[in-house]
Amino acid sequence: MKSPAASFGLGAEFDDFLFAPIAEDRNGMMLSVISLLGRMDLDPWQEAASLAALPAKAAAQRLTSLLGLLPGPPLQRPDPGTIATRLVALLPRRPDSNTHPLQASGAATTHAREISTGILLTIYLVMLATQLVIARLGATGAEATHTPASLTFPSRTPPPASAK
Repeated sequence: MKSPAASFGLGAEFDDFLFAPIAEDRNGMMLSVISLLGRMDLDPWQEAASLAALPAKAAAQRLTSLLGLLPGPPLQRPDPGTIATRLVALLPRRPDSNTHPLQASGAATTHAREISTGILLTIYLVMLATQLVIARLGATGAEATHTPASLTFPSRTPPPASAK
C-alpha cells in the first residue's frame, strides 16, 4: 500500500527508519518508529523528513525527547538516547545541515501550487462560461415565450354629432 505522504515526495527512503523496532510495549507488542509517531499524533513521513534534515546529533536529541513523551507506563527499553542514536543512523543521507527541511521540497511544492492554481482557474472559467450560457439561453427563451401582445389603441372616431 502506498502511503499518502509518498504522493508528495516522501516515501520509501524513510521505510528503514519508520519501520525500525524501538522496544516492546507493556503488552509485549513491538513498537516501531511509525507507531510511536502515530501515537503522538505526528505525521510519520513529515517527522522523518524533518529529522533527516537535521544534523545527526540534533535529530537524536529530538527523537530522544519524543521517546520520553510517550504516554502511559514506560516501555521495556534501554536508554532512550541509545535507541535514538541507532534509529537516526537509519535515516537517509541528510542534505546540507544548513538547509531548512522545507527547502528540500521547495520545487515540488512550487510545482504542486502551479498545478492547483491551474485547476482552480480552469474550474472558475468553466463556471463563468456556464453562467454566461445560462444567462443567454434564459434571455432568448424569455423572448420566445413572452411575445408582446399587439397593442391596440382606442379608435379616434369623432364624437357623434349631436342632434340639435
